[in-house]
Amino acid sequence: METTLEDSNKGASSDGNKPRVALVAAFSLIACLGAFLMGFNEGYATQTLDELNSTLGADSIRSNALAELSAFNAIFPVGALVGGLFAGWASDTFGRKPSIVAGALPQLFGWAALSAAHFVPQHIGFLSTMLAGRFLAGLGAGWNSLCVPVYITEISPVNQRGFFGSWNQLFVCIGYLAALSLGIPEGNFHYYYVSLVALATNLLFALTMLCVEESPVWLFASGKSEKGERVLRRLRGPNVDVNREIDDINSNMIQTDSLSLTRSLLQLRHCSVMAPFLLSMMLMFFMQFGGINALAYYASQQLEQAGVPEYRIVSSLTVGGTLVLFAVLSVLIVERVGRKVLLVASSVGMMASCVMLAVDFYLVSSSSTSSSDSQRYSPLAIVSSVVYNASFSIGWGPLPWVMMSELVPTSVRGISTGVSTALNWGFVTVVTFGVTYYEVVVHPYGAWFTFGGVMLASIFCVVFLLPETRGRTMEEIQLTFESFSYRRYLFPKGARGAHSEREPLLFDSIVGKGLQYM
Repeated sequence: METTLEDSNKGASSDGNKPRVALVAAFSLIACLGAFLMGFNEGYATQTLDELNSTLGADSIRSNALAELSAFNAIFPVGALVGGLFAGWASDTFGRKPSIVAGALPQLFGWAALSAAHFVPQHIGFLSTMLAGRFLAGLGAGWNSLCVPVYITEISPVNQRGFFGSWNQLFVCIGYLAALSLGIPEGNFHYYYVSLVALATNLLFALTMLCVEESPVWLFASGKSEKGERVLRRLRGPNVDVNREIDDINSNMIQTDSLSLTRSLLQLRHCSVMAPFLLSMMLMFFMQFGGINALAYYASQQLEQAGVPEYRIVSSLTVGGTLVLFAVLSVLIVERVGRKVLLVASSVGMMASCVMLAVDFYLVSSSSTSSSDSQRYSPLAIVSSVVYNASFSIGWGPLPWVMMSELVPTSVRGISTGVSTALNWGFVTVVTFGVTYYEVVVHPYGAWFTFGGVMLASIFCVVFLLPETRGRTMEEIQLTFESFSYRRYLFPKGARGAHSEREPLLFDSIVGKGLQYM
């Protein structure tokens, strides 16, 4: 591991000694069990959809079955939205570590409810128990979808933030694949057994999180400087001079115990705070409206409609397997290539595969009703799914979560990341619940052409609005928003340290004039 990261460790300490990564890796691995459970939650919906469709369809009027299944999928991101909205405040107030442990508790109750729903005899009781379980599981998953990446970012050395931060999405993908894989032996591993697996994993997650250290950034922000320095020295190793990192943390810090909610919100008046806040929301919008959850939640159904035989196994291998493989690739190259390059490459690949999927759906809908005619186009659907998930995994999967914590100042990070996370899950809710109805109006091929258009727009936004954060300290990133001209803001290479300019950013002309009256 140390050999692989040798280049990225250069300059991480002033005395030339590399910070050790073993402890950071161990704590990140434990925290990523929360990401694993989030992915497992999403894969659970896909894995159990056919069985629930049979259960609900046998006991309910068919006109209500579609709404009930859509509600089963959509209630999870609704819970996640609620969790994400309050997680930022909790993590700033009580600490990153206690907040992550707290996020595991509603998931425990949620998975217990999903396991017990099978024993509820009446249809309305069964459905209510399943929905309550999904909501609680979503509440905890959304809560930790904020707390986990923030924690990992804050314990990681500057030049390895992208590396360790990308683990979050990698474990989301592993969890998603694990849930899908449990559904391959169809009829032998029921949804309540899958829920028990998640329940045991969640219990392990909560117990192991009690063993990790608190984020040193939060400790400094809360006025616990002595403990923060002790934790930072333990994370970096005894032979590493951490004074420069401490100075960087302090220079970007307003103590959170003296910053009320109202004062935190008033910080958004400043363009240097509002700009990264808006960029974080922009990243979440493109992450979700590129169509990832239309494919993730309804993978088997989408591939079945596209004429793919053995669609359950194919969805596990193409959707889940590709997500994991390319998430690993993203972890390995993110600190070498940079965020913007990966996001643009991800957008191009997703846009192309959206168009390919749209063409496939159009060809299938235009062909005769026989299965042999539909299956002629199945290779196009499989290739499109592979390209789409590969592209998502290298860019739009991991990087919005990494950059959400990098862009925003520490003084408002809890509120900003909370709003961005809640907005993200709000977008998930819209896509998850609305895609089935949207496809009825514009047909599946129209929906995927729409997703392709969104990814085309994302290319221009990333190129012209988003700064590069690779290898830059928190202070340098904030000085980007405060001091650079817009030309240098877009192309900061070679401009580092040249902070004497006071030209306004583009955001000043867009929102700055209005914000000064707030």
